Amino acid sequence: MFSLPFTYYVFSVLVLYIPFHFFEEALGNFPESMYQHKWIPERITYGHWMANNIFFYYPTLLLGSLVYLFFPSLLFLGLGILIWGVINTLDHIFYTIKDRKISPGLYTGFLYLVIAISGLISVNKSLSGLILILSIASGIVYFVFPIICCMLFNRQFRAIFK
Repeated sequence: MFSLPFTYYVFSVLVLYIPFHFFEEALGNFPESMYQHKWIPERITYGHWMANNIFFYYPTLLLGSLVYLFFPSLLFLGLGILIWGVINTLDHIFYTIKDRKISPGLYTGFLYLVIAISGLISVNKSLSGLILILSIASGIVYFVFPIICCMLFNRQFRAIFK
């Protein structure tokens, strides 16, 4: 069976994120969706939402990917990127079912799922219970850390992007 090097799967998530997933969310008015689902306490502008993605979400994923690239023995950090994609997808699936309408980002979320499954298959012989647990923990950190940063810096971004 043909399999790409694992690094390709990790960086595929980064390549998909800004030009495709981010764009799909923007088309679906994701800032409003975040507000309606109580992810944020008040409505934010597109500029504020874009700043959150550009300054917190993407750099978090990029840092994890680069650390894995330079230290491949830290497989869990690369695998955590794929787990983040699965968490992101599950979030979009949950709100699609809950709202009975397509969540902005669902379609590219499914691409994350394909990448994650393919990446897991490519490294399945390298996986141990510990690596899997650390990968899930990393994926959760990749998902939650930017959200915490967004909350901490909400006031500053709100002042800039009125």
